[in-house]
Amino acid sequence: MVKNERSISGFARPVPNYPLFAVGAIVLFLLIAGLISALQIQNTLFSVIFGISIVGTVILLLLNQRKRQTLSDKNKNLAWKIELPTSQQDKLNKEVIGLAKTLDITQEQLTDLLSAYIVAEDLAMRQIQQEAGIPVLRHVQIGQTPFDGVLVKQDLITCIEVTFLIAPKITQEKINWYLSKITSAKKALKVLQLDGKMRLLLVLVTQLDQRGEAELRSSLVEKFADTTVDVDIRLLDFEGLQKIYAMT
Repeated sequence: MVKNERSISGFARPVPNYPLFAVGAIVLFLLIAGLISALQIQNTLFSVIFGISIVGTVILLLLNQRKRQTLSDKNKNLAWKIELPTSQQDKLNKEVIGLAKTLDITQEQLTDLLSAYIVAEDLAMRQIQQEAGIPVLRHVQIGQTPFDGVLVKQDLITCIEVTFLIAPKITQEKINWYLSKITSAKKALKVLQLDGKMRLLLVLVTQLDQRGEAELRSSLVEKFADTTVDVDIRLLDFEGLQKIYAMT
């Protein structure tokens, strides 16, 4: 029986730091050339200097590579847990009910709205995963905090939250809720004394025209202006996502 991999680092993919390797290779080549020249002119002092420099460069490259590994070995203590169905259901219902109030729709139309929301979230996650080029863990917890998705790349943990907007506004209460979630997840890392950085990726799936989207962007700049949390905000058009993944 195959045991499920519960370490969040198991879903990460190492990404080589090619620019650093290139610079390091050039520096190493120049130092070796200098060492050969120093030996040819039989200059002991220069030979020692170049030799020490070569060793130092190799050590620095190795240390940097070790540091940039996909989370350190002790980060394997950070295990993921699947978000409970009841928790997923609660969030989905709150989101749909909030949309229903905005749209002023009838009880009979809630099922269609619920289906549209589920599709919007799924397509948004597909797009984020496609752009990242690595798997997104869907509906998982970090510590006790659930997220719609988690993406791990090198030493960076990206916590993903998706919401569906049909109006160019998002309440400050909702934003504070997102920020409190990422703060709680960061505390979980500190408690476990784990390495790695963490950020929030807020994905807004919209059905807005250009004017509405511009209004939303302006509002978001104001609402997130004072936060110290590392936040990335993506606006994705629902119709555009359907054309990419659902429509033929």
